[in-house]
Amino acid sequence: MDVCILLSTCDRYSYLVALTLRLLDLRWKEHPPIYVCGISSAFSREAAFLPLMNDPRDWIGIVESAAGQLLGKGYRQCYLILDDHPPLQSCNVLHLNVTLPALMDTLGAAYIGLYGWDQNALSNGEVMNAGYYRLQHQSDSFLWRYSLHPALWNLKALQAITRLLPITDSDLASRSVWAFERRSGVLSSDSLAEWSRKSYRVFGLGMLGERFQLTRRFSRRMMYQIINLLDTIIKKVSGPAAQEKFIEFVAAETLFFDGPYPLYWSGVMQKGRLNANFEKYLTLHRRESELSLFREALRGAPPGSI
Repeated sequence: MDVCILLSTCDRYSYLVALTLRLLDLRWKEHPPIYVCGISSAFSREAAFLPLMNDPRDWIGIVESAAGQLLGKGYRQCYLILDDHPPLQSCNVLHLNVTLPALMDTLGAAYIGLYGWDQNALSNGEVMNAGYYRLQHQSDSFLWRYSLHPALWNLKALQAITRLLPITDSDLASRSVWAFERRSGVLSSDSLAEWSRKSYRVFGLGMLGERFQLTRRFSRRMMYQIINLLDTIIKKVSGPAAQEKFIEFVAAETLFFDGPYPLYWSGVMQKGRLNANFEKYLTLHRRESELSLFREALRGAPPGSI
């Protein structure tokens, strides 16, 4: 297999990574080999740890170095996953292990995002036909075309794009996760060269995991239809302020994105703490035991059973 998983983290979130590794094993059966980057020392046998060769604050440099190391090991593609983006339900193993890597080769893609374009998501591009599983070919004018939600990357493209983002004004903030998304999104077609117009996103509800596919697809579609209808009515009847409150009220549910790799849009962390909407989401779905595991992970406790 020439596909692997690259899990990006830092020393501060080592116990969160341990839980993410546990969830990957549980919900992505027969997943590709996992490599962890950005941490000073190995702490688990569930993954290989790449040596930290950059300033720990230099996320872009860490990922560039990791991409080079993985290319040296013979890999061509990797799923780049941030430490606070574990899979939240069963993954679609066939699509993740076979379909998407094959589509990347067929399309010569640089990037295929697992954050589906179809679930009230901000997106911009052309939806392809069913033969390509209705991937969205993202526009080069779309700022978030290299979103750092979990995604499949061509490793040469990942290496090339990180090299196009040097430090600015001696400020390592220009090399952070957030800076990567914004700076890569404005790269010109000329600078991207062969990787221009090579960014795609999945049709999430068309690539669901193995369990309860029809129920999940139907329930999510109905939910979005109802929310969109109520959103329109509230805006017309009560105005923008009431509409904003409604959007905040339903955010705990709408920030979950189902697909081949079910994920929470803003990650499970926010400003160094558990994401409040994520906590509400697990509570609404009566997953208190799982929520307890995340809370324990942030206290430094080893992950327990799920």
